[in-house]
Amino acid sequence: MQVVSGFFIGLVGVVSTVVMLVLLAATARRVMGAAVGWIRSAVVALAMLTVTSWVLTNGLLDVGWSRPDGTLTVAPGVALVAIVLAFAWAFVLGLCVLLVLELLVPTGSVPGPWRALRGLRQGRRETRRYAQILAIGVRHGLGGALTRGARQPDGSRLSRTDQRRQAAALRDALSDAGVTFVKFGQVLSTRRDLLPATFADALATLQSEVPPAPWPQVEAAVTGALGCPIDEAFAEFSPEPLASASVGQVHAARLPDGREVVVKVQRPGARAQVETDLAILGRLARRIERDTAWGRSLGVVDLADGFAASLREELDYTVELENTLALRAALARDAVGERRPDGDGDGGDAAVGPRVRVPEVYPELSGTTLLVMERLDGAPVGRAADVLAGLDDAVRSDLASRLLTATLEQVLVAGTFHADLHPGNVLVTDDGRLGLLDMGSVGRLGEPERLALAAVLLAVDADDAVAATDALLELLDAPADLDVRRLERAVGQVIVRFRGAGASGAMFTALFRLVTDAGLAVPSQVAAAFRTFTSLEGTLRLIDPGFDLVAGARATAQPLVRRVVTPEGLRERATSLFLGLAPELERLPRRLAKITSDVEAGRLTVNVRSFAHPDDRAFVTGLVQQVVSTVIAAAAVVAAVVLVSADSGPQLVEGLRLFAVLGAALGFVGTVLAVRVLVFAFRGTGPGGGSTR
Repeated sequence: MQVVSGFFIGLVGVVSTVVMLVLLAATARRVMGAAVGWIRSAVVALAMLTVTSWVLTNGLLDVGWSRPDGTLTVAPGVALVAIVLAFAWAFVLGLCVLLVLELLVPTGSVPGPWRALRGLRQGRRETRRYAQILAIGVRHGLGGALTRGARQPDGSRLSRTDQRRQAAALRDALSDAGVTFVKFGQVLSTRRDLLPATFADALATLQSEVPPAPWPQVEAAVTGALGCPIDEAFAEFSPEPLASASVGQVHAARLPDGREVVVKVQRPGARAQVETDLAILGRLARRIERDTAWGRSLGVVDLADGFAASLREELDYTVELENTLALRAALARDAVGERRPDGDGDGGDAAVGPRVRVPEVYPELSGTTLLVMERLDGAPVGRAADVLAGLDDAVRSDLASRLLTATLEQVLVAGTFHADLHPGNVLVTDDGRLGLLDMGSVGRLGEPERLALAAVLLAVDADDAVAATDALLELLDAPADLDVRRLERAVGQVIVRFRGAGASGAMFTALFRLVTDAGLAVPSQVAAAFRTFTSLEGTLRLIDPGFDLVAGARATAQPLVRRVVTPEGLRERATSLFLGLAPELERLPRRLAKITSDVEAGRLTVNVRSFAHPDDRAFVTGLVQQVVSTVIAAAAVVAAVVLVSADSGPQLVEGLRLFAVLGAALGFVGTVLAVRVLVFAFRGTGPGGGSTR
């Protein structure tokens, strides 16, 4: 029975201590007005509780207010006041300790125990992979490019031979590093506005070829994505892949109704590998931008962040499914088919179906890691030299023109366009037609951007540098200190350069580089449109080496722009604008008469509402609260010092003056307010957690 009683008393003591610790920690977090970590709050509360209990026990004995047996020699009320003040000041000291900890090591900057345990395995994997990537870079001779003072890849300190050698080394290193870095290099190859041509050309040849995953793993992945056995969804499913990459692979299959399809399945563990590589890529980007001049000039951190967001989107196959449906809808107007020269010299035309085909997709069989789509027989343009060689020159020219027209129609008319038209994503079918693949990257432009881009093309075609500059300024975000006259002259030089027949298709690259050099901010979707035309140039050259992108764009853009800017459309926009303004226009004569009469009679006044926006009011309120808290805290501390230092005044007991007790209480209040003010000052939050900035 005594054992049970002792256990019960001990349990009550432990529970009481835990409850007291939680209350102290919660009170500390509330008083500081900041999200201080629970663990550090509880540890500091426990330390202060322990120290205060020990100090009180020995202090009361030293001053003679209690005996060793625990009995008091003073009035209980006096002892209670002393105990309360002691714990209050211990609480204040705890707040000061928490404040120092928050300033040195803010909450969240160090992972908690559970988070650290979860991240330990991931950290080891990232470290091993990071060492592997660095070893690959050093093996290919890129170690010097990652050091402070490294040469810039813009050619200013590199000879042409050195540029080619370094570009080839970068391409080989990215190829060995795996799919994430291969895709990053492919994205960089389209940024000819940032990279010199030597590097862009080298990176454009990057390919990702890896052995296929074993069939049991693929079968398990497909079955898990379908939620049923493969033979229930497909009549046939080929275990041998048509293509394989590090993220996924493509298999041929047949639906129960006989339709031929391809199945794109994501490899098990591919997402975890990509996430690890993206974390390493971000770390490398931060290091390069911190340590090299060329990294800062290119803004590699922003490039890496944008690439990471795009790649994570590509890992979700439902996004590609939605993009494919959007592109099919954008090109639906071509579904009736067109005619092209048949190449037999008799002047007749051969019927061909849609200008450019987009495969049909099957949402009922697709998911985040599985995509089922129509099979288009053929070869990518990059590997279709034999197919293209067997076509007549007129047919090849017509194919290139069709691809350009379809792209311009997507960008200018539909507003939904394929944003990655490199040679691997454009298919030449066995019957000599074109198809689009890999709709993981799709751009979208609103009507204002489409109209501005159309105005740029029309101004270039009309040799009007002023109109082209105005359209670019409407399309892009101009800085406040932009020299418009200088930009007009630069745009005029670009127009003259690409005005003649047979001009290079690098006009879009030149315009893109021009606006970025001028400091104009390019919205991401507008940049995607520019990159589409940049990557399209290489694909068109492979289809028809003699094709002129600028001349083709000029011939195609005008009828498409007429479809965008039609008299009916302008009339509808003007009508809707007028309907919106009609009530205001109706009241305008009365308001003008009122203003005129007030001016004549000297009664015209102007009222201005200051701080009308809630954020402005919140800023002023927070500022006033901080000022008031600071003044009260300072006054309380000063008053506390005066009261504690006073030699006169009534005494509660021998050696304990009333003014000293009041001073200690005021000092407690002032110190708590001072801690809150310091927290707000250093953490940038106002009372209640609202921002004061």
